[in-house]
Amino acid sequence: METFDKRAVAVKTTVSAAYDGKEAGVSPGRLQQSKEGFLSRNDIRVHCLRDMKAAVKQVDALRLGTQTEKGLDISFEQFIKEKWGFGSLNSFYDTLGVDLSYQSIASFNSMPEFNEDFKWLVPEIVRAAVRLGLDRPTIYNRLISAEETVTQPTVVLPLIKRANVPVADLGEAESIPTGIIDFDQKSVTVKRIGTGIKVTDQVNQYTPLNIVALYLQEVGVQLGVKFDGMALKTLINGDQDDGSDNIAMIGVEDPLVGFTYRDLLRAWLRMGRIGRTPSYMLSGEEAALDVLLLPEFKGFANAKETPLKTLNLDTPIPNAQNYLVTGLLPTQNWLMMVDTRNALIKLNVGALRVEADRIVEKGINATYVTQTTGFTTMFREARLIIDRSKSWGAPDDARFPAWFDTDEKAIEIV
Repeated sequence: METFDKRAVAVKTTVSAAYDGKEAGVSPGRLQQSKEGFLSRNDIRVHCLRDMKAAVKQVDALRLGTQTEKGLDISFEQFIKEKWGFGSLNSFYDTLGVDLSYQSIASFNSMPEFNEDFKWLVPEIVRAAVRLGLDRPTIYNRLISAEETVTQPTVVLPLIKRANVPVADLGEAESIPTGIIDFDQKSVTVKRIGTGIKVTDQVNQYTPLNIVALYLQEVGVQLGVKFDGMALKTLINGDQDDGSDNIAMIGVEDPLVGFTYRDLLRAWLRMGRIGRTPSYMLSGEEAALDVLLLPEFKGFANAKETPLKTLNLDTPIPNAQNYLVTGLLPTQNWLMMVDTRNALIKLNVGALRVEADRIVEKGINATYVTQTTGFTTMFREARLIIDRSKSWGAPDDARFPAWFDTDEKAIEIV
């Protein structure tokens, strides 16, 4: 008896030849008769439908991963390209005789040309729509340094502290002083998050799938907002429950005045001196209005005058600063600065998963979208908050903390 893999090879051979134009000369959706060594369009359709359940389960297993193997964030389109050789989902649907522009979810179960195998397509159509919404521009994917897949919810990660390496003048036969790079480890736990989508029988019966998919994209958008909140919470609180990784906060020159350019320069200069030049600023709308109306940003009143001198500041501060305005920060008084190369990593256990269920007594099809994910910090000094409600002159909590120090020592002049 032929196996799924053997049938898939036969399909891929024919489909690939069709795309290459070497034998079939037409797209696989238009293949009508088999040629020697190749399948007909109907043969391809029969093979794909026969193995649809196995294909969906296989791609879902790839996404889930195991305790020893990482899950893959693979789409169904990527899978059918690799497994069956199709160039796109559209050509795959065309070969199966599926048209999402007029066929509904219910049609897969009620129309005579469809059989039980077609229902396995529905969760993948839902996932593709949710994924499309999730792939829209979000805050978190602009702030992370990387997105990594792990094999279990609790991950032990390295914690490397900035080195304290003494450099001294050496006399003859004197020992060379040494420093230590402190290495520790931390445990980070990611969480399973998800949402459910319930579609009534009326929608199932009368609404084409491509229209339903447009609304399902909003689910992906809301998942993105959830990830944004998780990322910002980690930037503020760190990834340790004991508060040992929370963000540094400093005040402003005058809380009655609010943000000034001097406050921003203080943060840029300090972060730049320790090699953490910020690439993004984040705040709420009210704080953003104050910052964007600073003369240094909106243009000086005498901007047409030619300056007498040009100052080329060689201490690293950003020439351009990306600004994200968000309502997710807990207060309008905060302005956050983030060095996105060194601040945050997103951890995923497996990929986005979609599971379906039928609630018969309510006439509803339920679809559940889940992912086990979370964020971990990299270097603590890669993020900073300026709080305009606090004064820089305050003795304790409004200045740079000790671990934010540059460790530079003034030279002695004899």
